[in-house]
Formats: sequence, structure tokens, C-alpha cells
Amino acid sequence: MQASSSQEFQFSRFVTIMQGCNNFCTYCVVPYTRGREVSRKATDIISEIKTLVKAGTVEITLLGQNVNSYGTTNQVADLSLHYSFPDLLTEVSTIDGLQRLRFTTSHPKDLSDRLIDCFAQLPNLCPQIHLPVQSGSDRILKRMNRKYTIDDYLERVDRLKTIRPDIAITTDIIVGFPGETEEDFQQTMNLLETVRYHGSFSFKYSDRPETSAAGFDGKLSEKEKGGRLQLFQKRQDQISLERNREYLESTLAILVEINAEGKMMGRTVTNHIVHVEQAPANLLPGSFTEVEIVHAGQHSLKGVIAPFQD
Repeated sequence: MQASSSQEFQFSRFVTIMQGCNNFCTYCVVPYTRGREVSRKATDIISEIKTLVKAGTVEITLLGQNVNSYGTTNQVADLSLHYSFPDLLTEVSTIDGLQRLRFTTSHPKDLSDRLIDCFAQLPNLCPQIHLPVQSGSDRILKRMNRKYTIDDYLERVDRLKTIRPDIAITTDIIVGFPGETEEDFQQTMNLLETVRYHGSFSFKYSDRPETSAAGFDGKLSEKEKGGRLQLFQKRQDQISLERNREYLESTLAILVEINAEGKMMGRTVTNHIVHVEQAPANLLPGSFTEVEIVHAGQHSLKGVIAPFQD
């Protein structure tokens, strides 16, 4: 399998660790268009990341359709039949010069205790996870073939927050899935209130060719789907603002991404964007600095350069 690690910023790179998907969610075309899961050899991944770090990369995001199932469908380590994603994370985290490590995307059914424990054990693993739930209704989750219940999902979320209280959790939501009732949608809204996601990507359901869901009955009108999506996104925006206000008056380390004409943008370990005005020109992209958060918006923060930095 060919490696893929292209991103706009050379100091922050994506590295593909696997391709394909075996989950066959009823709304998704990925298993049909990209094939079954195949994981890259661990030695190839480690070698690629070492090369990137040597060239100046300080942040790596491990990428796959479901990184949690890395190594479960083919052998990825010559000396072990049971080398899994936590093993890969642990090995990558020890690479000298790698300051930040992330991964995406995770399927909730494969989020193991051992993987969750990595957030407490690996100092450069960023406290941020994208954990797509898709719906707050067990009935709809079953129809989607997601293979977990909301109780299962909330148990994983509770453990994440216990292991790493500062973790930022984001998700994906599909509203208006075939057969979704008002009660089903309300359960999704209830889940939003319970988890209080830092952010989410939410969409109206639409048919995809050759998927099982395309043939389901109970299709909702565009008006119904649009109305539900608007309600969800409005409440999510409110919660995102409330979450972001929790960072006010705190001092956070950011990785500088852009600094031009005194306007700087960087990213925190929790993947929050921070804008800084009147930034010194010597803070180059790829460098780290600390900022004091002075303003919180729905989708980003504003800060000033913190004094007395080493």
C-alpha cells in the first residue's frame, strides 16, 4: 500500500495508516468504493514519520477510515500477531522530536480501554478525539448498522472524560435518516445535551447509490430534514460557545500555522483555532508559543501573547 501524507503545512502532516472499511454502515459507500480494510506495515509507518520529523514536522495525524481497527484484518508487525492501534500510537509517540500526535477517525464500537488509556499515558497524544455517533436513537443506530447502543457510547465518553478530563470531543450527526421519528430526533438532541460536544459535523441524510439505506422506506421530506438540522446546529453552536468560554483567562500553548502582517493563527492541543493580533514577526509557522485567551467565539478563540515565556 502506498503511503499518503500530504497537508498544507509541512510542520503538521497526515499519515495514512490503513485504507478501506469493513463496517458496512447502511448509508455509506466507502466499503464499496475503497474496498475492505488493509493496514500498512508498522515499520513503514514509523519510517515515514521519522523521515517527516527529521525534515521539520512536529505534529502528526494518523489517518484511516477506522483507525481503531488497525491491524485486525492483516498482520502489521513481523514479530507479533497482535500488534494493534494502541501499540502503533505508543511507538509513534516515542519518536524524538514529535511534539504532537493525533488520530482520526474512530468508530465507537472499536474504542478499547487500552486505547483510551493512551490519552493518560502518552504525553504528546493530544487530548482531542473525533467520535462519530451519527444518531442518539438506538433504533436508528440499529438501522444504520452501527453495532453499538447509546449506553455503549456514553460509557466510552465517560471513560474518556475520567481518564483525560480536559479532552475535547467532537462528533458526526446525520439527521433525517429514513424512519427517524420526532422521538428519535429528540433522543439525538438529548445526547447533545448529555455529552456537550465541543463541535460537530452535522448533515441531512441523502441517498447514496448501492447503499442499503437508499432502499429503506420512511424517507423524510427535505423540509423535515432541514428543520431538524437547523435545530441541531443552533443548539450545537450555543454549546460550542459555552465550551469555548471555558478557556477564557487561561494560558494555552499553540502551534503557529500562519503569521503575516501581525496577524497570527495557531492551534491548541484540543484542536481549537486561536487568532492573535499584533503578533511578533519572529513567531514563525511551525513554532510554539503560549497565549492568554481573551475572547471566545462559536468556532474559534482570540488570544494575546503570554508574557514571561522561556
